[in-house]
Order: sequence, then structure tokens, then C-alpha cells
Amino acid sequence: MSKRKTMPRPLAVKDVLQGLLRPGDWQLLEQRRRIREVWERVVPPSLLAHSQLVDLRRRELWVGVSASPWVQELQFLKPRILAQMAKELGSGVVVDVRFTIGRGD
Repeated sequence: MSKRKTMPRPLAVKDVLQGLLRPGDWQLLEQRRRIREVWERVVPPSLLAHSQLVDLRRRELWVGVSASPWVQELQFLKPRILAQMAKELGSGVVVDVRFTIGRGD
């Protein structure tokens, strides 16, 4: 009977992710997490069910919305959303919110 090979020690998930992600990726992931938190606090739950954050491009937050009536509702909230983003993330992180029909799936 052959001897059992010893397995290497398991790696922490943090160590594995550090090997996969570049240094700037961590900051981007953290920024997107914070944007999502603010979004979920500012937007009423009834509208959250009909919208999905799609992307952050050139400091514009792109949001997919299931139908045009929901876009109109979110347009009314846009000044409040931008003000809260600026307050919590700093001015200039998100300068505009763009809504598109479709969830971005």
C-alpha cells in the first residue's frame, strides 16, 4: 500500500482573491458595494423590485428598469439619489444616473 500524500495547507479566501484581482480592483469593488448600499437606502422597495444597477461608466450610474412608468418614477427621485450619493460617496463619484428600459440581464 502506498503512503498517502500530504495535502498542502488550505489557503484563505482572501489570499486566493488577492492572486486573482489586481490592486485597483479592490477599490472598484468597494466603491460599487457602497453605491449599491446608497441606492438601496434611497430608492423605495417598490421601485427596487423593478430596477437593477447595471454599470458605472464615466461617473454615470446606469440602471436597467423593467418598464417606462418605473423610469418616470425614478426620474422624480433622481435629484435625491444624486444628493445622497454625493453626501455618502463624495462629490464627483456619481454625477448622473441614466435609466434604460430592460434589466441589463
